[in-house]
Amino acid sequence: MMRHIFILLSLFILASPAHAQFVMEGAEDMSLLSGEALRKAFSGKTHYGTYKESREETGTNTFTEVMSDDGRTNYREGNMKLTGYWDILVDDVMCFEYDNFPGRHCFRMYQSGTCIYGYNPRDTSALGPINANAWSVKSIRKGDISTCDDLIG
Repeated sequence: MMRHIFILLSLFILASPAHAQFVMEGAEDMSLLSGEALRKAFSGKTHYGTYKESREETGTNTFTEVMSDDGRTNYREGNMKLTGYWDILVDDVMCFEYDNFPGRHCFRMYQSGTCIYGYNPRDTSALGPINANAWSVKSIRKGDISTCDDLIG
């Protein structure tokens, strides 16, 4: 009897609104890019992207990044041009490092249609982004028609 009560209570908790806060409201069709799918989405591809906020260094929020199969990258944001490296960590976190630009920049990538959203890994859970609107960067691959959801921000 206690086992049945525990199962019913567990189902109630999973269906409750408190649990819903971890579901990506407004972005239910997002899927985590991991493993080979993540590599395939970026390796040898050119991405056209947008940061959520304008960048202090250039005053723009748009960029173009060409990522080679060997982990090299050429990045352009306004008048700034950088070369560097990209790699994928064991936990499916994608990181970028640029020559002559400080820091390592890491994201967990989610795809919705042709749009790829990058989130700070600390803003994600096993169920996906904690807040769908907390993305840092979004991009599409050269040749794709954008399905980026403007409602997400």
